Amino acid sequence: MNKKLLVPLLFSVALMGCDDASQAIDKAQEAANKAVDMAQEKLESVDLEAINIEQFGDAASSASEFAESIDEALNADYSNPKALVEIQEHIANAYSCLVEASSESSAEKLLDKVMSTISNQEAQSLIEKGVEGAKEMQECVM
Repeated sequence: MNKKLLVPLLFSVALMGCDDASQAIDKAQEAANKAVDMAQEKLESVDLEAINIEQFGDAASSASEFAESIDEALNADYSNPKALVEIQEHIANAYSCLVEASSESSAEKLLDKVMSTISNQEAQSLIEKGVEGAKEMQECVM
C-alpha cells in the first residue's frame, strides 16, 4: 500500500520541481528578451545629430540630405514597396550629391560610420541598394 502512495507522491514532487524550473526559465527568458529589445532600440536609433555635418564644409547640405534619407530608411514601412522604391531613390540621389559635393572617400566614410550603427537588416539592405543606385547615376538632382 505504501508503494502505491509513494510513486504518485514522488511524481507530484518531481512535477512541482519541473514547474518551478519552467517558471524560472520563463522569467530568465523574459528578462533576456527585454535586454535584447532595449539594446536593439539603442542600436537602431542612429543619432544623426552626432554626425558633424559642418565637417563637410560646402557639402554640408548634401551630407544633411543624405542623413535625412538614412533616417527615412530607418523609419520606413517595409510592407509598402512603393515607399521603399522612393526611399531608395532618395538615398541614391542624396549619396550621389554628397559624392559630387565632397568626394567619394568622404561619402564612403560617412556611409561606413552610419552603417556600423544600424542593426536593422532591412534598412541596411535598402541603404546599400540606394548607394549602388547612386553609382549608376550620371548627376545629382537637388
